Amino acid sequence: MRELCLVCAGFALEFIVFYAAGIVLVRILKVKGDCSLTFILGYLVYFAVFELVIVPMTLKWVSLTAAAYIWAGIMALVICAAVICTIKKQRRIRAGQTETCSGIFGSISEIWKNHSVMIILAGAVVLLQCLIVIFYEDTTVDAAYYVGTVSTSVYTDTLGRYNPFNGAIQKAFQARYVFSAYPMHNAVWCRLLGIHPIVQAKQVMSCMNVVTANLIIYQIGKRLFDGNRKKADLMLVFVCVLQLFCGTIYSSGTFFFTRSYEGKAILANIAIPAVLMCAVWYLQEKNSRNVWIILFVTAVSALTFSGSAIIFPIVIAAGMAPAAVMNKRFSGLVYCAVCMLPSALYAAVFFACRIGLLRWLHHNTEKEKKKWQGVTNSGNWDCALLMHV
Repeated sequence: MRELCLVCAGFALEFIVFYAAGIVLVRILKVKGDCSLTFILGYLVYFAVFELVIVPMTLKWVSLTAAAYIWAGIMALVICAAVICTIKKQRRIRAGQTETCSGIFGSISEIWKNHSVMIILAGAVVLLQCLIVIFYEDTTVDAAYYVGTVSTSVYTDTLGRYNPFNGAIQKAFQARYVFSAYPMHNAVWCRLLGIHPIVQAKQVMSCMNVVTANLIIYQIGKRLFDGNRKKADLMLVFVCVLQLFCGTIYSSGTFFFTRSYEGKAILANIAIPAVLMCAVWYLQEKNSRNVWIILFVTAVSALTFSGSAIIFPIVIAAGMAPAAVMNKRFSGLVYCAVCMLPSALYAAVFFACRIGLLRWLHHNTEKEKKKWQGVTNSGNWDCALLMHV
């Protein structure tokens, strides 16, 4: 019962944080959209900022507890900012400065009018997907890594410093994993709420990823069908059926249902579809620069999920370059190149480490040596932070 309560609390709190981050970003960019778009943007910007905050902490040997408290402070500030933005928006509505609104999520009657029975069908599909990812058990090596890294980080109070397969301390960070901070997100929430690592990774965040992926599909459908919400709901259902019949281990559908807590699954079902959403958005609003800002945020957040984000320049080129040409906005090609920079920078660091051109050394004191390795002999310990992979 305790774990069930923690699961519900964790899901609710993380949902609130994502939505709050979305409110702040929407306010800054002045984006017009519904609550589903707000949540999507909040999810993406959350992980983009998390990447920029946690990776330096990891390289600087900051403890998980310290990182969790720092991140909790940032989240508290974001929630406060979101509350302030919401209050100001409601005041403008009452003053007649903006269109009337019946609440954050709109009135029930308005939602029913826009979606009709399709919203029940779409909701049932999302619920079915959540149940599948909760009860399916995957025991691959990757599954062991994504859960094991969270476990070793939580129980040693470190940020990815122990081998998830044997529990031994790693004298060197692996360039393939150190820049992908998604497991540390789960570790931070485990530290803050006391949730068991496997529950946080395979249940709480799996369901959250399912919800986010479906909201992105809904947004794509809504834009493709000129704002027709019923058709967007129906597209969500059809995509679910398509994914259910994915028959190989290399399809996004298989990753979606069986490995939704892994970075590659999030990359395939959230980050890459978000690029498609931006492409359709750009085709409809060719003069909007917000699309490129959101695309850049997506590119940074993709690094958080998996090192496979090294392919993101190809994804951006395939999605956004044709849209720029169709819009006859060749400046869009420049923006495409800018949005490729995060993955290009990661690729440069990765291959530099792989061929031995880059090696960072960190000198630890005797106290740090005893804390992290548990040895008692004296002397300095030089530890390469990035190793060959």
